[in-house]
Amino acid sequence: MKLSRSLLVLALASSITGTLRADIVTLKDGKKLEGTILEQKPEGVLMKYKVTAKIMDEKFIPMADIAPNGILKERPEEIEIKELSKLLPTADLLTAEKYEQIIQDRLRPFVNRYPGTPQADEIKKMIDEFQEEKEKVVAGGIKMQGRWLTPQDARAEKYNIDAYTIVQAMNEKSAAGDYSGALREFEQLASNKKLHIASVHYPKAVEEALAVLTSFDAKLTQMIKDQPVLQKQRDDNMKRLVEPDLSRAKSAVDRDVQEANSRYEVERKESKWVTPYKYDLKRLQDLQKAVFEEKTKLQKINVAQVTKITDAIHQATLHFYNDKIVEGELALLEAYKAASANQEYAPILQIYRDGFARKRAEYAAKQQATAASALVTPAGAPGAPGAVPGAAPVAGAATPGMDPAVARALAMSGGAAAPAPTPGAVPTQPGMVPAQPGMVPAQPGVAAVPAVQPGAAAPVPAPAPVAEAPPTEEEGAISMDTILMVAGGAVVLVLLLTLMMGKKKK
Repeated sequence: MKLSRSLLVLALASSITGTLRADIVTLKDGKKLEGTILEQKPEGVLMKYKVTAKIMDEKFIPMADIAPNGILKERPEEIEIKELSKLLPTADLLTAEKYEQIIQDRLRPFVNRYPGTPQADEIKKMIDEFQEEKEKVVAGGIKMQGRWLTPQDARAEKYNIDAYTIVQAMNEKSAAGDYSGALREFEQLASNKKLHIASVHYPKAVEEALAVLTSFDAKLTQMIKDQPVLQKQRDDNMKRLVEPDLSRAKSAVDRDVQEANSRYEVERKESKWVTPYKYDLKRLQDLQKAVFEEKTKLQKINVAQVTKITDAIHQATLHFYNDKIVEGELALLEAYKAASANQEYAPILQIYRDGFARKRAEYAAKQQATAASALVTPAGAPGAPGAVPGAAPVAGAATPGMDPAVARALAMSGGAAAPAPTPGAVPTQPGMVPAQPGMVPAQPGVAAVPAVQPGAAAPVPAPAPVAEAPPTEEEGAISMDTILMVAGGAVVLVLLLTLMMGKKKK
């Protein structure tokens, strides 16, 4: 028979209450015993109390030894709220589902069990706080390292968020003694394919990986030392056994070896950091050799220099997503300077150069469109009074920086303006920006600057072309009034001649 969800929650709460209860008995000599009162009688109390932080003892304490009002029993709600209070501040990178799970499984049941208590009021405030944070997550926000990122910032920080998640997993596995698992996580972080080495968390992760390698080396050294002893013990035990115990023991050993081999085959396809098997001396030695090689490689990394590179890339990323082209390319220039001796960052920096080139091209196109719509155009043209919606713009629309007289001349003569620049490459990942060299318009109100191109001179813009002004009406043109006068005179002359011819016939 399956227990309902509510019954399971109540059962869990009961077990927590029994485990966490902290009754206090104060003796007449002033000493306080903290633990759980198992039984209370007029003669005294039976108490399970703490001798040390980890050692418990149980004894009967006579009432004669207890100070007046020296028995303090905690109420269940007082005990449970201690554990629930640890949920704040909330952990990093919680999903909306996780927020809801905590609210429904842990906080609301407490309020239902202890309605009207001060502790229930405190938990209600916690529920409101969890709901507020959940709504931020639903809207696209993310909490990382104790601070909230807006949806736009979260998009810009995506590669940092991914890297931070990997580092957290690495540290958790290391703390649990799973050094192979921790190093597999670091292997993901250090891979150039996913560009995590550009993260601000990578330099610190290098130092943490070195600490993991040191601990792993010590563990492997001890395992290599213990392996012959363990193998001899296993073999000696086999020799002392008789049937049917011998067959059962051999089957158990065979299963253990088979499981270790299967795990090894699966893990080595993905990584060199396999789980060590205490009976396999060769694999232990191979692992220790890999640890030595990896440690030697990481020790060569200039962490301070890599920190400068990743900090500059981070600034360039933030500027990219905030459309600050000039500031972004200046930050990218700093990254280039810092990465001169770190060629593994060259592909990443190229992505950034391409991205900034695209940003510049997009901005130039917008500037052209704005300048074209601001031109004084003839009646009926797009943007002018009486213009037809959706009509095409006048040929020769001005480009940013074009002299107004030149623009008008091109418009009246039907000339074509310079084509808009072709957009560059698109960033390959969210949170990773991309810049291409070349003189292009800068941000609004900022003078144009050359794109970042270390070691190359800034290109010089060519002078703007000069067009001749169109002729005016005074320069040899016949006015419309003159044409009308001549046409009117011709009509009158024809009428007079017709009348005269009619009189002669009569």
